[in-house]
Amino acid sequence: MRGEVLLLRTLLLCLFLSAAVGKTERCNPRDKAALFKIKESFGNPYLLASWHPDADCCTSWYQVECDPTTNRITALTVFAGELSGQLPTAIGDLPFLQKLIFRKLTNVTGPVQPAIANLKYLNFLRLDRLNLTGPVPGWLSRLKNLTFLDLSFNSLTGSIPSELAELPNLDALHLDRNNLTGPIPASFGRFKGKFPSLYLSHNRLSGGIPPSLANYNTDFAIDLSRNQLQGDASVLFGAEKSVLSVDISRNLFEFDFSKVAVFPPNMTSLDMNHNKIYGSIPAAAVDSDLQFLNVSYNRLCGKIPTGGQLQSFDSSAYFHNRCLCGAPLESCK
Repeated sequence: MRGEVLLLRTLLLCLFLSAAVGKTERCNPRDKAALFKIKESFGNPYLLASWHPDADCCTSWYQVECDPTTNRITALTVFAGELSGQLPTAIGDLPFLQKLIFRKLTNVTGPVQPAIANLKYLNFLRLDRLNLTGPVPGWLSRLKNLTFLDLSFNSLTGSIPSELAELPNLDALHLDRNNLTGPIPASFGRFKGKFPSLYLSHNRLSGGIPPSLANYNTDFAIDLSRNQLQGDASVLFGAEKSVLSVDISRNLFEFDFSKVAVFPPNMTSLDMNHNKIYGSIPAAAVDSDLQFLNVSYNRLCGKIPTGGQLQSFDSSAYFHNRCLCGAPLESCK
C-alpha cells in the first residue's frame, strides 16, 4: 500500500513538472513589455492581434522572430496593413534587434524614430512606403552593422547627410521617391566600406556627380533618375568600373558621350533618356553586354555602331535625338 502511494505521488509530481515545463515561456519579459508598448502606441490594431498576453511572443506572435538560443527578439516585421501613428520610442527597447521592417502601412507618420539609434546590432532597416516626414537623420551612421537601409517612398525632406558614408558594411542605400534636395554628398566617393548600390531617384537633387565616385571598382548599381542633376556623368564609365546598372534618365546631364572609350565590363543596363547628352554612341558600346539600353531624348548624332546588342533594341531606345541614324533607326543619308 505504501509503495502504491509513493508511486502515485511520483506520477503526480511528474505530471506537475511536465505541465510546468509546458507553460515555460521563451519570450523575454523585457522584450514582451516593449512589444506591448509598441502595440498600444498604435492603438492596439487588428494587424497586431496575435500579440496576446497569454501567448508566447517567440512561438505564437506574428511579425516577431526570436533567437533560438537566447530567445531575445532579433526581427520585427510589420508589413502591409492598416496602422496609424508614429514609430514609437519602445522600438529602441529591443536591444538585440537585427532586422526592423515597417513597410506598406497606411498612416505611419512622423520622423524616423531616434530611438532606433540604440539598436547597435541592427543590420537591416526598412521603413518604406509609409508617410514619414522630416530629414534623413545623420545618426543612422552610428548603426555600424547596417548592410541594408531603405527609407524610400516617404515624404522625407532636406539634404542627404554626408555621415551615411561612415557606414562600413552598407550594401544598398534606398532614398528614392522622397522630396530630398541639395547635392549628392562628396563623402559618397569615400565610403568606409565598399561602394553600396545607390537608389536616389525621384527626388529633387541638384549639382553634379561627385568626381570621387570614380574611385570605386566594386559591383554596384546606381539609379539617379528623375532629379535635377547636371554636368558630366562619364565618371561612371571605364574599364576598371564594376557598375552593373546605371540609370541617369530625366536629369540635366550634359557631356560628350563619344569620349567614353570603354564600357564597364559587367554593365547590363544603361538608361540615359531625357538629358542633354551630345556626341555619338561610342564604338565601345558594341563590346558591352547590355541587356537594356535607352539613350532617347538627347542630342546625339551619327551612325549607331553595328554589332553586339545594339541592333536588338527597338527604335524607341534611340529616337528623339539630334541626328542619330542607322539600324534600328532609318539609314544614314
